[in-house]
Amino acid sequence: MEVEDLVRVPPHLTKREIPDAIREVLLNRYKNQYYEKFGYVVDVVEVKPSSENRVILGDPNIYYKVKYKLLVFIPEPNEVFLGIVRDVVEYGAYVLIGPFEGLLHISQIAKEKFYFNREERKLENKDKSKSLAPGDKVYVKISTVSIKGSVADAKISLTMRNEGLGAVSWYEEKKK
Repeated sequence: MEVEDLVRVPPHLTKREIPDAIREVLLNRYKNQYYEKFGYVVDVVEVKPSSENRVILGDPNIYYKVKYKLLVFIPEPNEVFLGIVRDVVEYGAYVLIGPFEGLLHISQIAKEKFYFNREERKLENKDKSKSLAPGDKVYVKISTVSIKGSVADAKISLTMRNEGLGAVSWYEEKKK
């Protein structure tokens, strides 16, 4: 995402190279934050300050006109991710995909029915040939996305019912 903005650099950063000082200011402002306009900001790259800068009488800061790029992450429906199962509950599994967490409902694990095994804290099919437990790597597809304000408020529903999706261990078993 390309952005052009006026960036305020405080005096304690003026000893550094200008692009490095500006990048630090931008990282503090954007990194690991979710913005409706940009998405989730992973990093600030390619900081290009123009030769223009402004000093305001009585203000110790220097203002630079800057073009920069933000590396962003925006989860979209139908995207496929390699995620990690964070937790398993009676109604499904919570899967980490990048900085977000999505819900994989028990009905969306596979075409066959899965059950919650309370003792072993995992989801498994009837013949116990397939299971999901915390720490498992899984290929998931995003069904729906609703993000309102922050990463914590994100509601992402996932599925593994399509061909080629599922736990990595299921495919390793097939190869054997």
